[in-house]
Amino acid sequence: MGYRRARFGLAGALCLLASLISSAARAEQPGRSGLAVGFGLGGGSVSWSWPDDDDRRAEQSGAGSARVAWALNQDLLVGVEAWAWAKDNEPWSVTVWSATGAVTYFPGGTGFFLRGGLGVGSGRAELEPSPSFNVSATESATGVSVLGATGYDAGITSHMSLGGAMHVVYIGIEAPPFDDVFGYGLTVQLNWYW
Repeated sequence: MGYRRARFGLAGALCLLASLISSAARAEQPGRSGLAVGFGLGGGSVSWSWPDDDDRRAEQSGAGSARVAWALNQDLLVGVEAWAWAKDNEPWSVTVWSATGAVTYFPGGTGFFLRGGLGVGSGRAELEPSPSFNVSATESATGVSVLGATGYDAGITSHMSLGGAMHVVYIGIEAPPFDDVFGYGLTVQLNWYW
């Protein structure tokens, strides 16, 4: 069942990529002159250290992003960028999120962009009882978050774009159950500009 879902996910990603390439070939850049809103869905990997464990844990799962920004001009947007990642792997589940004040720069007003941000992030781990052990716990920790992203924003209409981005997130947590959370992910993004 998991293999079939992975094939459908890969086929969907390839269809979106083909759509992105074809729209980029005929793209006009959207007019970035006011409010901008967008979201992205994809996947990523997050690593952290469990308490009393020298080994870092790295897990892959779904990731998403969302943003609200204001365009100062065609090249520069300022706003808020949120990034989240979650994995449920019985008997434990982990959720990591980041919210940053972010600046997005489109060099020369093109579709290519660079984004950076600073804010707050959090990790939450839940352990459920299982047949092998009868323990449950929920722990969370918060710290300073740093975000970096790059990608391409291909115009679909004068107010809408489809693109892709790679996010890199660091959350400086030094409290159980996490130590120095590091994540990265690829998302397909849809954005609106007014």
